[in-house]
Amino acid sequence: MALLAEGILKLHWDQSIPVNVAHIVRQMGVRLQLQPDLPASAVLSIATDNQAHITLQSSLPSVHQRYVVAHALAHVALHHLRPGMTQPIHISTDFRLDFGLRHMAEANDFALRLLLPEVALRYAVQTMQARNWEELAHAFAVPTLFIKQRMADVQLDLPRATPRHLRGFTIDLEP
Repeated sequence: MALLAEGILKLHWDQSIPVNVAHIVRQMGVRLQLQPDLPASAVLSIATDNQAHITLQSSLPSVHQRYVVAHALAHVALHHLRPGMTQPIHISTDFRLDFGLRHMAEANDFALRLLLPEVALRYAVQTMQARNWEELAHAFAVPTLFIKQRMADVQLDLPRATPRHLRGFTIDLEP
């Protein structure tokens, strides 16, 4: 699964942050449509000719839409649906999932790998010296929860700030 997400990034990611998920969807030949009155966050369908189609709830906030599309794309890439099948995708506003369902956990992991590529996350933390979770969440256009989860996955920590009492403190030993 990790290699599949990385492969999709290699083929379709333009190296920009936040990752343009809609561009990746188009490059993969998946149809994406917005609809205002959808009973789920999205509906994923695979036509009998194997054409994937994601219908997305247009009233969702942008951060939520990005995750839902990445999550739906994960189901496509991981072949969780067969041709002729349709699946509603329900993602709560706090992004909680039923991780008891294997395909939901796999889709979540894939979506986080897509939205937060390891190389970009490491660059933001180590080279750009991101200062906090919120700064990273803003840069990647994802919830702070995803930053924390992905950084734990790749065993990456934010740099520790120098304590205030140690910054700019000098001792004059001359009388």
